[in-house]
Amino acid sequence: MAGLITLLRSTYLCAALIACNVASAVPLWEIEGTNNRIRLLGSVHFLRAEDYPLPPAIADAYREADIIIMELALDKITATDMLRVQQQLAIDPEGRSLSELVSAGTYRKVRSLAADIDIDLNLLQPFEPWFAALQITQLRLLQLGFDGSYGIDAMLTHQASTDGKPLLGLETLDEQLQALDTLPAAAQQKFLLQTLEDAGSISDDLELIMTAWRQGDIATLNKLLLEGLDEQPEVYEQILIQRNRRWTQAIIDMTKDSEDYLIIVGALHLIGEDSVQSMLDDAGIRTRRIK
Repeated sequence: MAGLITLLRSTYLCAALIACNVASAVPLWEIEGTNNRIRLLGSVHFLRAEDYPLPPAIADAYREADIIIMELALDKITATDMLRVQQQLAIDPEGRSLSELVSAGTYRKVRSLAADIDIDLNLLQPFEPWFAALQITQLRLLQLGFDGSYGIDAMLTHQASTDGKPLLGLETLDEQLQALDTLPAAAQQKFLLQTLEDAGSISDDLELIMTAWRQGDIATLNKLLLEGLDEQPEVYEQILIQRNRRWTQAIIDMTKDSEDYLIIVGALHLIGEDSVQSMLDDAGIRTRRIK
């Protein structure tokens, strides 16, 4: 899902980024100056079976944590929860279809782009544009061989359940999806169109991402993962900045605890000037990258 995601062009890129499976460049940070140990891990929600085993640093961070924190507590979300939220948020309350919720010109472009990557847009007609974009993201990743069941979140959720290790979420499923459901109509259309445009060309960027990841080149990763988000300010504000602010406050509260935490969020949330680490720094809490 994240974390969401997770949701933009960077969702595809993050999946490729982790796939190279290089231990020396794991996106892992630790908060300094606390009585407990709090680590922040940049995660991806889609991986492949061949991307395992994960880099040892991830297993070490997991083992040393008393409590695992993710964007969502996946072990507590049922199929019924998913269906309920989908019905409440993803379907237009007035019963309009996808083709009715976007302009005629945009829909022609969307239909053409979807056909180019063998995605049947008819299957997405019941949904609002933001949710259709999420479904397209997932379908495209599956076409490229990436599966949510192999994502770091899913695998560590299973491990925590097996080990009896507490797992908590930074937000609820409703809160996560409302970040997109509340986007203005024009922003949703642009989000859908941009998602399809990126879906068609994403394979061209994979090697660039992998090379930067192998080298641990954070500056290049910042550029590649954040590219294009400045053209979608509403999306950037609601799925990144606002959520990072809420998560930062929750993490600040954890610094007052005695338990050791591993906090796992989408890699997009840990890069750039609006990253969780930057917001922690603004609050007087320092982090250091673990290499």
